[in-house]
Amino acid sequence: MSNAGRRITALLGASALLASVVATAHAATLFDPALKFRRLPTQHFVIYYHQGEERIAQRLAVVAEETWRTIEAPLRITLPRLTHVVIADQTELANGYATPLPYDTIVLYAVTPSGAEFDFDDWLRLTFAHEFTHIVHLDRSEGWARPVRWVFGRAPIAFPNLFLPNWQIEGLATYEESIITGEGRLHAGDVRAIVGEAARARDLEPLDRVNGGLTDWPGGSTVYAYGVGFHEYLADRFGAEKLAALADATARRLPYLGSRAFLSVYGESLGSLWRDYQEQQIAAYPATSTDPNLTQLTHRGFVVTGPRFDRFGGGVIYSEVDPRGFPALYRVEVDGSAPQPITNRYLGSTTAIGSTEVYFDQMELRRNVALYSDLYAWSRASGIVRPLSRDARLFDPDLSPDGQTLVCVQNITGRRSLMLVRVGPGTNADPIPSNAITTLLSEADTQFNAPKWSPDGRTIAVERQRLGAMPEIVLVDVSTKTARVLASAPDTRFATPAWRPDGEAVVAAMAPGDDTFNLVEIEIRDSTLRPLTHTTGGATWPDVAADGSMIVFVGYTTAGYDLFTMPYPSTASVTRTLTLQNQPAGRDEDSATASTLDYSPWPTLKPTSWSPVVDAANGNEQIRVGAAFAGADVLGYHSYGVSATWLVSGPAGAIQPSAAVPDWQAEYVYSRWRPSLYLAASSATSFFAGLASDLVTPADVTRRTRQIETGILVPFSHIRVQQSALVSIGRAFDDYTLATNSFTRDRSPLRAAWQLNTSRSYGYSISREDGVSIGVTGEWVRQALGSFADATTVTADARAYLPGFGRQQVVAIRLAGGGLSGEPTAGRTFLMGGDYPGAGNVDFDSRAISLMRGFPDASFAGTHVALLNAEYRFPIARPQRGVGTWPAFLHTIHAAIVSDVGETWTRAFSNDALKVSAGAEVSADIIAGYSLPFTFTAGAAWGHDVSGIRVDGVTGYFRVGKAF
Repeated sequence: MSNAGRRITALLGASALLASVVATAHAATLFDPALKFRRLPTQHFVIYYHQGEERIAQRLAVVAEETWRTIEAPLRITLPRLTHVVIADQTELANGYATPLPYDTIVLYAVTPSGAEFDFDDWLRLTFAHEFTHIVHLDRSEGWARPVRWVFGRAPIAFPNLFLPNWQIEGLATYEESIITGEGRLHAGDVRAIVGEAARARDLEPLDRVNGGLTDWPGGSTVYAYGVGFHEYLADRFGAEKLAALADATARRLPYLGSRAFLSVYGESLGSLWRDYQEQQIAAYPATSTDPNLTQLTHRGFVVTGPRFDRFGGGVIYSEVDPRGFPALYRVEVDGSAPQPITNRYLGSTTAIGSTEVYFDQMELRRNVALYSDLYAWSRASGIVRPLSRDARLFDPDLSPDGQTLVCVQNITGRRSLMLVRVGPGTNADPIPSNAITTLLSEADTQFNAPKWSPDGRTIAVERQRLGAMPEIVLVDVSTKTARVLASAPDTRFATPAWRPDGEAVVAAMAPGDDTFNLVEIEIRDSTLRPLTHTTGGATWPDVAADGSMIVFVGYTTAGYDLFTMPYPSTASVTRTLTLQNQPAGRDEDSATASTLDYSPWPTLKPTSWSPVVDAANGNEQIRVGAAFAGADVLGYHSYGVSATWLVSGPAGAIQPSAAVPDWQAEYVYSRWRPSLYLAASSATSFFAGLASDLVTPADVTRRTRQIETGILVPFSHIRVQQSALVSIGRAFDDYTLATNSFTRDRSPLRAAWQLNTSRSYGYSISREDGVSIGVTGEWVRQALGSFADATTVTADARAYLPGFGRQQVVAIRLAGGGLSGEPTAGRTFLMGGDYPGAGNVDFDSRAISLMRGFPDASFAGTHVALLNAEYRFPIARPQRGVGTWPAFLHTIHAAIVSDVGETWTRAFSNDALKVSAGAEVSADIIAGYSLPFTFTAGAAWGHDVSGIRVDGVTGYFRVGKAF
């Protein structure tokens, strides 16, 4: 399950950012190194859990087996014999995922969302039902896929349902989560509103945009909202048992041809069914007029949260996440003028308004993979943001009327506690001392959310959710630390409370049954409730102006979430009141009493498949075929891979090695801790890899390098800045084959590298933006280490991504260089020429600094290289369209004006030998297979060699991937 709830939906603009952060930093482990895991086996599952999760693991053992039995009967299939389930408490985002590869595995994050995000009374049961439905659905190999699975093992090709559109995979799981538990997103009015409001506007998404890859709103939520709605339509019209038949039929289809199964199962094509579903939605959601009392304050869409009236600075402060840029804290005036950014803020919901500082929560990566929330303060005077806590997992702050104390909540495994944080005198340290953070109220299996101080500073209104009960509003007496229920009702969600300025009532969001949220006023004295809003899209996160005249809240439109204001309704203007009947107290869950064992990687470490390999090595003009297999334990501590390929064809004019001798490689990585330790051995062939000729072109030499290397990679990954360092040592034998003779050089290279990255990618980005990326490498070959000679090779590669003249336009500049001193054959020959982008700015290959468009690949060579690449990148169109259920989605078309200046040399650099090129590229960002992004580029450049070695001319090229 991805994009689970509004906190996850908020990653629409930030998910690409977070993914690029982790990828750039090469996060060394899947799980926080501070977590120590054990395992709890049951009949059909092995549950892996860490310290603090004993209670959750024992309860999950019961939930998992009950879910197994619940799913077995209606689907009438043989369920997977064993599924591995990992519970990890390392993020504030309620989420999880499931995969059948390399073995059936579920990962659940042990954090519960707020009541504003999901409809549930037991998050563990709900999310497990969703993820286990994925396992049952995806681990199917029928018809032709069975013998393929028998031959290749658990290879992706043997699981046809993996190749279905995302709406079909997620839609079935979201439907089943709701059927199994009686709750979930099928019954959540805020999720249903995504399709409902689009139906009212007669603007439903076509099937091709629902398949996956959409960045426009509803973005990642599209596959869930439309997927669950369409499966409900199928079940209502044809019977729920047909869903099992459909899963069986698609498991017999070739990859990406599953849509044909709808005709055989339902007697109608998928296109016909989808049109009928949309017609039903339009009929069910008639257009409605806009409430004249509401004023839309912002018009940016996507996700906004936590608006607060700023009684000290004026206007409304709120958070915004969208795919245009970095998530941020904004201010907007109530007259509707354009919002102005205050400071960057990575996720987080609400703010606490002080006279000199504004307090807020945001998330940060810790130990490379753990995404934890902490409190920060933004100074009104200086604009500087300072941290108040570190690794404290605090969020949803509100400031007491005297400005001395924050109330907030804290994630602790299995609960979310209500906390007080002293920010008055004596707490100016960064972060504040631990004794300034105290627990106000903490209960097992209980989650508190969105607390708000009363105007007199004596009471806190807060959302509370206990196991087995729906979210309710309670009032906590700060002096006695006792809570009383203010608003609670069966099958009803209450969320995001705010106080009326006189302290006599609380305004909160209420969602009865399958309805969406609307605002209600709840009297403190007797819990009398009166409705305040009647929106069809929903209303949450209210705040009331200090004079009581106005309410601001988050409302929903077809563009996403925006801020709305309305006059505070007088008592006379509301004639209807509601009386609540409190729901029963939360239930206790049965827990297993199974014994637990120490974690062992061995049961999941053996390879489960092998695959053929076709390697068309970009920039090396060779095609190889072979086979590979790999393996990793369920926690990702140990991983390994082995491959072997044989040469089918090599570059024209190159000396061809024996086709019977394979290239091969084997590697092992240990990633239990922050650093990764690795051991690798290989034998690889390179063409035109010898010394540069007198004309500074690569000599016709074929090199086979046999080497073994061990090293350590240490990443330091944060949201805004990522760094990594590498140190390794190896032993290599280079066998050179020339037209007239051959020889071998033995080397023992010591290598080191460092990389820094501050650039980012957003949902609408066509390139990395807003930062720099710097990498340096060094390789030392010494006779003292056993090499035949001494040599030193260093490189530096710096890239800057600067803003252009318009949104998402980028000026990209790369300056790179490298040099070799010592024995040439003990170091590296640098090749230049062609459109090959290289592996990144930390690269030990001969083509690390080679991008010189306008010339054929590897046109020039030398022991030194200097290169300047410059591009102006700009978007042309953002179609975000596909064709039916075809696995290709055209996201963005963009272009670049490019220019390259560079030179390779061996003896001395000369301006008279510069190579210059200029040209243009057109690129298409494609989402292939419903979820895999690719950039395809076609370009042409005119190349001019000042020295005259190469004839000037225009060279066309095609590339997969960005230039740099």
